[in-house]
Amino acid sequence: MKIHPLLVACSLGLATYTFTPKVEAHKHFNKFEDISKSEKITEEGYEILKNDNYIVASEKFTEALNINAKNKFALLLRAFSKKEIKDYESALKDVNNILKIDSEYNYAALVLRAWVHINLGNYPEAIDDYSQLIAYDTYLKDSYGNRGFLKDIMKDMEGACSDWQKGGELGNEKAFSAFENHCKSV
Repeated sequence: MKIHPLLVACSLGLATYTFTPKVEAHKHFNKFEDISKSEKITEEGYEILKNDNYIVASEKFTEALNINAKNKFALLLRAFSKKEIKDYESALKDVNNILKIDSEYNYAALVLRAWVHINLGNYPEAIDDYSQLIAYDTYLKDSYGNRGFLKDIMKDMEGACSDWQKGGELGNEKAFSAFENHCKSV
């Protein structure tokens, strides 16, 4: 069974984002003899993840990573599973490892890390992640909108309004609404 990138995006809750990396890109980067076994276990974990059984899925991804520690897709999915079970510190560690590997999963990893930082109350770090996403020059409307909401939490209304305005101009309805409701007098 091949895992389709769009299915991954939907499972990760990234439906507003198009997941651009090819799921099987890790085959190119990893040169281990046991790659097929690691991939098979990753696929099993993915099927479990689709049923919202994040603890068991996380265990499967760990099993896959024990065979091939550089299986970036298993690492990404384990980070997501850890986030879903509110093990934010472990999720953050996994996401940071993905970003150190410098893989094609950086975009998804940054989105996931921003969510983890938000859940940990690390708003400046989440803003940094959204800023990096904006630098990718894709899906700007959502990144501007999300960064605007974080700036609002941090009482930076001028920055929030600027981001909401830009996100709204790019088509983000929530950002447009926030700008209309909070920024007319700013």
